Amino acid sequence: MDAAKLEPGEIPTTILHHLCEGECQTIDQIVNALGLTHRQVSNGAGKLILRNYLERVEIGCYQLTRDGLTAKHNGTVITSGPWRPDTAGTRKPVRDTFRQRLWTAMRMSGAFTIGELVMAASRDDADPENHTGRYLRYLKAAGYVVELPVRAKGTHQTSNGFKRYRLLKNTGPTAPLYQAKRKSLHDYNSGVDVPCNKPL
Repeated sequence: MDAAKLEPGEIPTTILHHLCEGECQTIDQIVNALGLTHRQVSNGAGKLILRNYLERVEIGCYQLTRDGLTAKHNGTVITSGPWRPDTAGTRKPVRDTFRQRLWTAMRMSGAFTIGELVMAASRDDADPENHTGRYLRYLKAAGYVVELPVRAKGTHQTSNGFKRYRLLKNTGPTAPLYQAKRKSLHDYNSGVDVPCNKPL
């Protein structure tokens, strides 16, 4: 497969139709099987997760959901444009923003650092490290994210390492939004406002 010639929508479609019922594969296995890059597989898997077609069943291992199996059997083709979840109520459309990509990367990961999230989500975004750190603080204050006691190893001998986090509340595909006036996090998945009153 010539990965360079694939259109953005073709990558998640290729991953969708590659996975088999009940099969759990790691990112590395998908990369090796399809000849894609890690970034392409990560982005493609993120689009499938947004549509509830893919889920992480254990750290680093992904399999198709019931909706994903249905989409595969129906020959569904994933498009590269914005996508709105199919819900009974009114919900904010899922847009391809930096915050949305951060949230998707968190949902796909076990533990993560700010640098790892930036690597997965940034596409020439301005000041991605600061934006990522700020969003993590909001999620932590709302009880969605926890800072882990053991840091990731630093790149220099004198480094104290990097803070590691884990997502505690994976409520759905749409990234929660911080509301400064209310000092709360609006969760589009649950439809509730969560106060950001936990210690940072």
